[in-house]
Amino acid sequence: MNTNIINQEDLKRWGIEGSINRELILDKVVEKEANPDIPEEDIIKQFLKNNKIYTQEKLAKWMRYENIDKESLLIRATRHYKWLKFCEKKYKNQAATKFLKDKSKLDQVSYSMVWIEDEALASEVFVRIKEGECSVDEAILMSTKPPQGLKIGRIGPVKFKSLPDVLAELLRVSQPKQVWPPIKVENGWAIIKNEKLWPAVFNKEEKMKILLDLGEQWITEEIRKLNAE
Repeated sequence: MNTNIINQEDLKRWGIEGSINRELILDKVVEKEANPDIPEEDIIKQFLKNNKIYTQEKLAKWMRYENIDKESLLIRATRHYKWLKFCEKKYKNQAATKFLKDKSKLDQVSYSMVWIEDEALASEVFVRIKEGECSVDEAILMSTKPPQGLKIGRIGPVKFKSLPDVLAELLRVSQPKQVWPPIKVENGWAIIKNEKLWPAVFNKEEKMKILLDLGEQWITEEIRKLNAE
């Protein structure tokens, strides 16, 4: 069997045609960018942060999985740096606008959820919480087994965009420390408390995320054009 010849049908069958096209487009972009003018260690730090690799242990594990050495790590990090620079130049005037448009989804919240199957008991627990006879943490311990996929306890901080629409809207219109009366959830009742809000800030890290997101949207469109040819 000849393993040296890989054709387009192979890529489609393996489900990686889109990934290959993405990398080819990325190569054309980054080869036009100037080499980084910052220390190599800073380039690598930025790359690792983007990939949520914060410890040496996690880095070593990731490098073993990717089967790369330090030289290859620098090559990848430099490629990522050049890609970010391309996105900065292309979308520098759009990042702030997109942030403001999406801010309500980027804001974060932490909340507590109690879930009790019996409606009468849920109402009683809510009254006890409101009158200070029971804390939400104590009420959480009274929770019965929730439906699959429903999280109880203290949760967050999480971005509003990652929450179910109904829950996100409820928390968005509530004040920190506000406790909501029991709400029907599947075959039980949920008591929800807004613990704290974290408004999104248009800082350097958030700007970078938006720039890269806009860049990925551009690549997706380029791949669509390629497939349409």
